[in-house]
Amino acid sequence: MLGQVLPYSPLANPLAQRPVWARLRHRAGLLLFLHNVMQTFVAADKRYRPIYNRAVGSQIATQLQRAGYKAGSGIPVVLLSYSGGAQVATGAVEMLYTTLRCPLVLITVGGFHNGANDMTHAEHLHQLTSADDLIERVGVWMFPQRWRLWRGSGWNRARSAGKVTTHWLDPATHFGRRSYISPAAELPDGRTHLDRTADLVIALIRARHSAVTEAAD
Repeated sequence: MLGQVLPYSPLANPLAQRPVWARLRHRAGLLLFLHNVMQTFVAADKRYRPIYNRAVGSQIATQLQRAGYKAGSGIPVVLLSYSGGAQVATGAVEMLYTTLRCPLVLITVGGFHNGANDMTHAEHLHQLTSADDLIERVGVWMFPQRWRLWRGSGWNRARSAGKVTTHWLDPATHFGRRSYISPAAELPDGRTHLDRTADLVIALIRARHSAVTEAAD
């Protein structure tokens, strides 16, 4: 499990180490959110997307290799992303596959992305969403590549190939008191939204691991 990847910085420049942000990070949550939104739109812009995708994909591949991952080993790599991180994760697919030849499983939580990235080499994408997630709904509305009519987009090709599975986490919201990762909001079964999201993510990863183990046996 890697924590060194900085998806909103293709140059791997930690935001917390920049002097201005270091002073503001404890009292400027909205500004930090807007900063990440800006980076998401840069990653989605067709002028910068190829460079951004290669840079972040290379960054992830480098960190995996430093952690001992062997290219061509067949061990699945799971990219877990939240909100605009889905734009970064889907964009990293090609570079990661080219560099490591690894099975790639994507899990997006409230994924905000433009649907343009090619996911031919992604094994599967699990979309964790909610009918009450207005931010993700806005993303689907504002990016034509997410519309079902745009059949040639990376997102719709993946859907047509059966690579996308949607998991509904109603009544979670994108952020706030009822967000997917809220430790306070409770479900009828007594679990918090955070518990439910974590349980599902772990179950999806374990299911993929079991499939690899059974295939090896």
